[in-house]
Amino acid sequence: MKILSKEENVYRKLQLELDKMPSGFPATQSGIEIRLLKYLYTPEEAEIVTHLSMMKESSKHLQKRMKKKGISKSKLDRILNRLDEKGAIFSSIKGNKKYSKPQFLVGIYELQLGRLTKEFMEYFNQYENEIFYKEIVPYDMPQVRTIPVEKSLTPGHNVGTYDDIRYYVERYDGSIAVMDCICRTGSNLIGEKCKHTDILEVCITFRGTAQRYIGRGNARSIDKKECFEILDKAEAAGLVLQPSNSREPVFICCCCGCCCAALKAIKKFPRPAELYNSNYFAQVNQELCIGCEKCLNRCQMGAITIKDKLSTINLERCIGCGLCVVTCPERAIQLYNTKRRFIPLRNTLYFYIRILYKKYGFWKLLKMGLKLLFRKKI
Repeated sequence: MKILSKEENVYRKLQLELDKMPSGFPATQSGIEIRLLKYLYTPEEAEIVTHLSMMKESSKHLQKRMKKKGISKSKLDRILNRLDEKGAIFSSIKGNKKYSKPQFLVGIYELQLGRLTKEFMEYFNQYENEIFYKEIVPYDMPQVRTIPVEKSLTPGHNVGTYDDIRYYVERYDGSIAVMDCICRTGSNLIGEKCKHTDILEVCITFRGTAQRYIGRGNARSIDKKECFEILDKAEAAGLVLQPSNSREPVFICCCCGCCCAALKAIKKFPRPAELYNSNYFAQVNQELCIGCEKCLNRCQMGAITIKDKLSTINLERCIGCGLCVVTCPERAIQLYNTKRRFIPLRNTLYFYIRILYKKYGFWKLLKMGLKLLFRKKI
């Protein structure tokens, strides 16, 4: 059994703590996850993040638990502010500053926007390919879901309000921001340019997430009109609409199959349609199909093939995005409702609690919750 050095032990403890989050941070045979942590944190920073809670708390509460470490309140504040500035922890945006333990995705990865380097992306790609792709769909609950592009839907479809992004945005009253796609930006850094579009500014965020990114200088505020214009531009470019997996999404990603971490991960599985939360699938009327192949390049999942000059859709790979529908000149492709309707949970908090429930079971989750509440009262 390998004996870890004091420094390596700090990073291993942090890895184990991050792995307890809804979206985990599992270990690998190669140890690439430790290299990622060393890139993000000094040993001293890693020690502090290990002691952070899942619930936001003040530095005063954290310092009480870390008295034995001999870190003064002023020094702890400086380190926490430094971690916050480099997108290595979560923080509140209102009132007195509070901090919490981050999860890697959605979390640390996205917060690297504006500070991405080739080195980080090379580490991330290796980590995703080795093991992290499984965390994109933990317990068959992906952090994003697919909704059809607007023009692929007809009055005959049974469309839930949670699948109608225009309905949601029109009734939403709060901050909206747009920022560059972290995945496409990172792919450009390592020389893997997107095969579908040069557009970067297509990631839309809402509520506190929007305010947080605006405050960091990584996003700009937009109104509803511009939000719809961006969504139209994404549809024209053949990008899949992927909001966070709840009825009150905190973001909408516009994704391609060659750069997007989520789509690349789901494509590694033999039957992606079984894992994605989508209420639609596409089918071809081969009597109308002329084999023009326009749909072939639009599909981000590799679900479409052309055989005998006719288009065929593999329903085990189709996630119902509708991109193939809107460019078919003969209207030979249509979306259909799945037999079993997926209704997303109310908000992101409910979603993450559900993942933790599946991950740990009721009694262990209850114990974790009571422990967090106790720590908060210290």
